[in-house]
Amino acid sequence: MFAGLLGLGALGGVSLLPRVVGGGSPFEGKPAPDAVFAVAANGDPGARMQIESLKGHPVVLDFWATWCGPCAAQAPILDRIARRYEKQGLVVLGVNAHDPPAKAKSYAEKKGLSYPIVIDAGQEAAQAYDVQNLPSLVVIDREGRVVRYMTGLVDEASLDEIVAATL
Repeated sequence: MFAGLLGLGALGGVSLLPRVVGGGSPFEGKPAPDAVFAVAANGDPGARMQIESLKGHPVVLDFWATWCGPCAAQAPILDRIARRYEKQGLVVLGVNAHDPPAKAKSYAEKKGLSYPIVIDAGQEAAQAYDVQNLPSLVVIDREGRVVRYMTGLVDEASLDEIVAATL
């Protein structure tokens, strides 16, 4: 079964093998690539969100898909982080480039997620951030610089520490 999941991941152009990238990512310390997303859930459906417009807020981008097991495990962690730091201005975006908007919305509703779920139509953001694995997390500071790029399941304590340092 695991081999089958890896095969599915390979077909979708992403890997399901967990790997944390830190300190050596070519994105860290550089301006976050801009992207525009359509909102699928937890916002005005079809409204647009742009990374550039979020300057002044710390941001966590979570690249995920409904069929990704580690993504499902990480979603409630991200929801708790989003709720915990909402008053400090944190914006968490669940970036889905692999599912139709209705499926991503239904998934978010079933999971009870509070943060915006956005669609990366055409996978432009996934390409700009060189997303090779799911889940992939990108933490962006208030000035719009990438401070951390991580792939694979990230535990809550580690993510909390990274986000708190970004506030």
